[in-house]
Order: sequence, then C-alpha cells, then structure tokens
Amino acid sequence: MLRDVVGTFLDTLTEREFDGPLLALLHTRGFTDIHFIHGAFEFGKDVLAKKVDPATGETRQYVLQSKAGDIGQPEWRAVRPQLEECEYNTIGHPSFDPDLPRVAVLVTTGRLKGAAPADVTEYRKSVDTRGLADLEIWERPDLVEWLCDDPFIGVAGEVVQTELLAMLTSVMDGGLTDGRIETYSRRWLRTAGTAPRASVEAAILINSLLRTQRLDLALCVGLQLIRATAQDPAASEDARSAAKRLVLRLTLQVCDQTEPSLKDPLDFIRSTVGQLAFLTYPVICCRVAEALAIGLALAREAKDGAAATRFDEALRAFAEQPGAAHPVGDLFAPSVVAVTVMLATSDHAAAKAYLSRVARWVLDRYDEDLAGLGLASLAEDEERTAERLLGGSLASTTLDRRTSSYLMTVVLDLALHLGEMDLYEAVRDNVSALRVVPHATSADETKARWARGGTDVWPLPRVEFESWDVQIARPAQNSPTSPVLSLLLAAGCRSRHYPGGWGGLPSD
Repeated sequence: MLRDVVGTFLDTLTEREFDGPLLALLHTRGFTDIHFIHGAFEFGKDVLAKKVDPATGETRQYVLQSKAGDIGQPEWRAVRPQLEECEYNTIGHPSFDPDLPRVAVLVTTGRLKGAAPADVTEYRKSVDTRGLADLEIWERPDLVEWLCDDPFIGVAGEVVQTELLAMLTSVMDGGLTDGRIETYSRRWLRTAGTAPRASVEAAILINSLLRTQRLDLALCVGLQLIRATAQDPAASEDARSAAKRLVLRLTLQVCDQTEPSLKDPLDFIRSTVGQLAFLTYPVICCRVAEALAIGLALAREAKDGAAATRFDEALRAFAEQPGAAHPVGDLFAPSVVAVTVMLATSDHAAAKAYLSRVARWVLDRYDEDLAGLGLASLAEDEERTAERLLGGSLASTTLDRRTSSYLMTVVLDLALHLGEMDLYEAVRDNVSALRVVPHATSADETKARWARGGTDVWPLPRVEFESWDVQIARPAQNSPTSPVLSLLLAAGCRSRHYPGGWGGLPSD
C-alpha cells in the first residue's frame, strides 16, 4: 500500500515540488558537496553533487536535471540539449570541479516511454565515443524503491509506515488538524540525521493535502519541516534552504488565490460565508494573513523583489479584512505577530491600526457585559473554540469564563515593539479592569527545540506588564535564532514568541 502512496505522490509532483526529496535522496545515497542551483543561470544543471565511485575510489562530479512525469521522444529531445550542456559547460557554481570525471543524470518522476529509451541508448553510445560525461537515468521505479526502502530515508519501516499512513488517512477523512501535525512532526526531532526522512514525509503529506484542497494545513507541514531541518545538526544548508523554498511556494499559492479578491473585502467574504461563517471566516482570514506575512519575510530574505512586492501589497490590503483582526483563540496569536511585525517593516500606521483592531476584538471577548467567555486556549479543540465564541449568548452553555490569555500577552508585546505608548496603556488598563491574566510559555529551545509542549516547556501563568516607562526600559526577550527563522519557528510552535528578534526582520 505504501508503494502505491509513494507512486501516486511521484505521479502528481511538479519539478520544483520534488526538489526537497531529491536533495534528501542525494544526501543519504552518499553524495557530498550538494548544491541546488536551478534558476536563470543553471546552464543545464538543477543540482550539483560529488560522489566517490566505490569501484575505483575516484571522486566524480555529478550534474543533475530533474523532470516531472513520463518522458517520451518529444520530451527527451527537449531535455537532451540540457544534458549536453551539462557535459561541456563548466559555468554555474564555484563548487563545480571541471577536472573531475563527470556524470550527467536525468531524474524523472515518471518513465522513459515510446521511442525515448532507444534514443537514449544511441545517445549513450555517442557520448561514450566522444569521451564525454557518463549518463545515468533515474526513473520512477528507482525513486519508489529508494523512497520506500533506503535505510536512512525510506518510509517503509513498520513504525514510520504505520504513523505516516495514519496521517494520510486523516487527510482523506478530513480529521487532520494543526495540533496533530505538530505532534506528529516531533518524531523528526528525536535524533540527528532525520532531516532527509522528514523532507520525504513532509513532501508526501503536503502533496496529499494539496490534492484535498487543504493549503492551510500544507503550510503547517512546511513550517514543521523548517523546524526539523533547523534543529537537525546534520542537516545541510541546502536542505534548510529547500524547506524555506517549499514554504515560500506554498505562500505564493495563497497569494495567487487571494489577490483576485483584494479590491473589495466583500468579495472575500462572499467566498467564505457558510453556516459556520462566524467561526470559519476569521479562521481563514487569520491563516491567509499569516501566510502572506510569512511569504513577505521569506521573499525579502531570498532577495526576491518581485515576490516581496506582491506579498507586501497583498498583506497591506488583506489586513483591512475584518476577520484578519479577529483571532478565535490563542492558536492564532502567531498570526497576529507575523502580520503586525511584517506590516511594521513597511507601514507603521497600518501595523498600529491592525493591532488596535485585534486588541479591541480580544478585549470584547473577555467582557462579561458582552457575554464574553474568553477565547480558547491552545489545549482546547475546535468544538470548544466555537462554544467560547457562541456560547456566551446561550443559556445552555456550561463553560466558565476563561480569564487567561496568550493573545493578550502578544498584543501587549507588540504594542511595546511598535513604540505605541497610548495603545499599550489603554490595553493594560482594560486588561486590569476585565481581570484578564496575560500568560505565556517558556522553554530552553536547545532542549525543547520549538516543540509546542512537553517536558522541556513550562507555563508562565502570569506575565506582568508594568507601566510604560518601566516596561519599555526592560530588554525584550532575545531570539535564539535569526529573526526570519525565529518568526517561522514561532509560527510552527504557536505557544511562544521572542520579541527581541522582531526588530531585525528584513524591511523594504
């Protein structure tokens, strides 16, 4: 059954969706000095790598081109010039060694078909006669075997297979949640060297989620893959970069779907309204806004000016959507962080206006005069989240008012970050009047490794916020990683944040 799953995964991939698994395969199959160089100046090469030939002991320079789907004679004739360029062109990357014996590899997620195999045979004879690079073809059966049975990357082991199939089943029956994804992905943190397997499992899960129209959960998996590669000391920089590129592609898909409805907020509302719109509309808005903010941070880090401009314009417009400022529980505190801090890098006034709307919404949800029961904690499920939003106006509710709030901690920290004293003091006064208790969690990330909970994560039941003059003089909690990575890891973790890194996020 798992081979069928992996086969279907390969059949539905695009070339760029295969980048992460391909880099993972190369890493576990003994390749070194691996570099992903796909782009305008690749000169026939998607990936460069080196490997020692076990028969001769000599190091060989590999140049790889990856293609999606079956390759018939027309597709072969189209890709052959790229392989020929691999043979003679030594430009493309400083790590390319033109003095080493060279091997050109065509990697396809499908098969050679029709007249292509015969033409490949003739081509091999030609390059052999001319003394050029060797040619290898890696086809779908090879990839299925490696992805399933390789001892370092394969997903066919009893434990791996059982847990992965259970996750895929949940995808199909609609039972997968953000929390379950985070818990499942902790297995990628257990030992060093798990990043390659994490890349494959994440790619399979994301592919399945995209086919079931759950782009939001696919993005959650991508964030957990970033955590796995960042926390694995054996992971290569290319693996970490591939995880970020994957998340950037997913956020671009969010941007593609959002842009057509940005001119009129009602257009987006019409597309999300349903029987449970009071809950689903703000959830969708918060997820979309967070994705746009994350995409903006990644695009700026990658110095992709065109993408950054798209994200910046989309985020500014979408932040005006009412639901974007209506987080339905503490699970969406990272959404508020990402949107506010990224808005602030280009439009301080927009960031302040957005945060003010969030603060008003959250405070109203804790106001007993408005039948507020508080907003859901991270531990509460979707049903309890909905009940807190709706139950205050129902005589039948059995819920007690919740007084603690991680969202409130985030709002106050963001007001400090923006330097907005009036907003900070107004929120602090209302927090005191409504008897709301800001709370958070803390952890030693060298042990907790950004897991949402566990033995190395402890609660801070009350976070004290002093008057502005006292509080602003205190240093913000430092980020344990770079600012962009900290933002991404906090979005995957969702239970804590580090304001000390917000000032270092890339701006216009």
